[in-house]
Amino acid sequence: MAGLSSFDCEGVLTIGGISMNRAAWAVVGDETGVGGLLPLWIQTEQRGQDRLLPGAVGVIAYRRRETVTRHDLRILVVGDVDQAGTPVANAAQGLAANLAYLETNVVQPTNLTDGTRAATLTVPGLATRSANIHVLGLIPTTYRLNSAGSIFIGTLQISIPSGRFV
Repeated sequence: MAGLSSFDCEGVLTIGGISMNRAAWAVVGDETGVGGLLPLWIQTEQRGQDRLLPGAVGVIAYRRRETVTRHDLRILVVGDVDQAGTPVANAAQGLAANLAYLETNVVQPTNLTDGTRAATLTVPGLATRSANIHVLGLIPTTYRLNSAGSIFIGTLQISIPSGRFV
């Protein structure tokens, strides 16, 4: 592998100043598009409930509001290159270093009062959007480890307290 920085057709997500599309890792959907950045463009959870009137037809409609929205993003991490794209001699050690960097700088809870990290989303052809997000975890899905070529495929779980990037 020559790195993953070319995976940017869905845009670029940056969390705490760290791009999620670097040479050593990338957030990218699977072959069906699941887990990519496109849902961040449009998907927002809503809260609110209509009131049922006993004996009456229909309901009293109440306003809906955007609320916390959770996303499971598919992330690929390789070990044959470092963050800058420089080849490393041992891909298993490179993968361990890249995962440790992500764990320390993106996944672990912050010391900020509300625990969020500043994030930006660059959507192709549109203005950059921003939101404060919680990073909930990095969950392994599959991986391959050997000294010649190592890869980790997992789920980067985030939640957006305001509901969406604006």
